[in-house]
Amino acid sequence: RIGPAEARLLVPALRDTGEGAWLSWDGQLVDDARLVVALARTAAGLGARILTRCRAVTVAADGALVHDTVADAPVRLRARAVVNAAGVWAGGLVDGITLRPSRGSHVVLPASALGDPRGALTVPIGGSMSRYAFALPQPGGLVYLGITDEPVEGSVPDVPEPTETEIGFLLDVLNSALDTPVRRDQVLGAYAGLRPLLDDGRHSGADLSRRHAVLTSPSGVVTIVGGKLTTYRAMAADAVDTAVKVRTLAAGPSRTASLPLVGAGPVPPGAPPRLVARYGSEAAEVLACGDPEPVADGVPVSPAELRWGVLHEGALDVDDLLDRRTRVGLVPSRRAMAEPAARAALRH
Repeated sequence: RIGPAEARLLVPALRDTGEGAWLSWDGQLVDDARLVVALARTAAGLGARILTRCRAVTVAADGALVHDTVADAPVRLRARAVVNAAGVWAGGLVDGITLRPSRGSHVVLPASALGDPRGALTVPIGGSMSRYAFALPQPGGLVYLGITDEPVEGSVPDVPEPTETEIGFLLDVLNSALDTPVRRDQVLGAYAGLRPLLDDGRHSGADLSRRHAVLTSPSGVVTIVGGKLTTYRAMAADAVDTAVKVRTLAAGPSRTASLPLVGAGPVPPGAPPRLVARYGSEAAEVLACGDPEPVADGVPVSPAELRWGVLHEGALDVDDLLDRRTRVGLVPSRRAMAEPAARAALRH
């Protein structure tokens, strides 16, 4: 428990109610895009073949038919076991799986709107004992505010979009804890994701379990749904263990729990701290790819990172670089300023 003065020191915009706050620590992640790319590259280094821009059409226990969206051609994949980890689209590939997708929306704010906080702010949502809004400080002078929990009706969109109602709701919850409210015109951007929640036929979307479930179809396809980013290693181990058992494969014990990702290891001396935070021991190699300075005022990504994305991370176009290898695209104005540098990285 901390007092009001310490709470306002961590989050200067916090309204002083005289009650202070609770201080805790939770999972810390510089950039989820960096983590996902590091996972794919680590797998590739261990022999996995990574195919991007391929859409699963049908799956079976011994392979899958996918569509290569770059070549606009079908590709037949053969395997000893298949794991369907298609998220909210998993139910469309295997019969008998009913999902209730939930949309989680976020708002991107300037950190200055909260007084440049040094810690995350957790605000209870009225009327619930288990739901909160989180204002999470990010590198580059940003704060991510989330998260909503809205059912997705009808077809599942490829790119979910936050609604104005959700944006207003998040701002209202945040402002209930602030001395000076954050205005709608201070919002820099907004984005949303979809949770693949397994329908148990009983609970509302907000009450459905976030735990992952591993299911095996009569044909032998293993499907994993639910879960969340912070439990990805446990999810991977459970899914692969199930596939090994169902398909009677020879395999040793899982190495997932102790397997380091690319970038783990001694930090090179003299590397820029920002690159170290995002690339770890590979920071010096990223630096060798080009200019480490920001591509524009207020846009922290550098030409070196963009070129690294092309040379070592399979980026094929501007969207890959700005939306999937970095998170510049979450702020449309920053994305526009970074586009020329992204196009230059793809040309050279």
